[in-house]
Amino acid sequence: MHSPRYLHGFVESLKDKQRPDLFLLAGDMISRGRTEEYVRVLDAIDNAFGEDLPVVACFGNEEYNEVRKELVSRLKGRMTFLDERSMTMDFDGMSVGIVGTQGSLDKATRWQRRNIPSWRGVFKRRAKRAASLLKKLNGHVDRTILLMHYSPCIETCEGEDERAFSWMGSRKFYRVVLEQQPDLVVHGHVHNSILHEAQLGAALVKNVAFPAVQTVTEIDLPKV
Repeated sequence: MHSPRYLHGFVESLKDKQRPDLFLLAGDMISRGRTEEYVRVLDAIDNAFGEDLPVVACFGNEEYNEVRKELVSRLKGRMTFLDERSMTMDFDGMSVGIVGTQGSLDKATRWQRRNIPSWRGVFKRRAKRAASLLKKLNGHVDRTILLMHYSPCIETCEGEDERAFSWMGSRKFYRVVLEQQPDLVVHGHVHNSILHEAQLGAALVKNVAFPAVQTVTEIDLPKV
């Protein structure tokens, strides 16, 4: 959402939405590590739906590594960050397991190549970790959600230059989704897509990037 750039549109789009059971944030809520903007995003959600609405997020590339501890500390009690972690929640008797990860890229950006010498190993470990967390949830919850920033498939990147997919997502996560079959995959990052939904087996994949969709995405996860 890159607050403050799209914050006004975000606030406006909340006005016609029904209060959800859960609000998911798929990374890049702020621009260039500006931690104060995350407070404004949460204030907008609180103003629209009340302070007791659960909010769960993964990190995006604009939530720079060096500010993540500050974000977790600053927003503790208001929301939950899932960074290579999982959690379970219960909604009217339906248990939902959520795995959060930034995701991976097939090719590192110039900044990542300069600052993360072991980027190949990092991206590989993230995919393995997500697969492991999803596998542990299988059979123990009614529904599973994979919340990630980068895209896991080329289908929800349609409208972008196909040659650029390597900088938008990862085939490693494509395999994770195909093998683990979470009920829902939510991602952001892809700003220019014209197709915002795809089906990978039983897994529904949704690109919720605000610049692409131009509204807050509402998703109905069917009950068991």
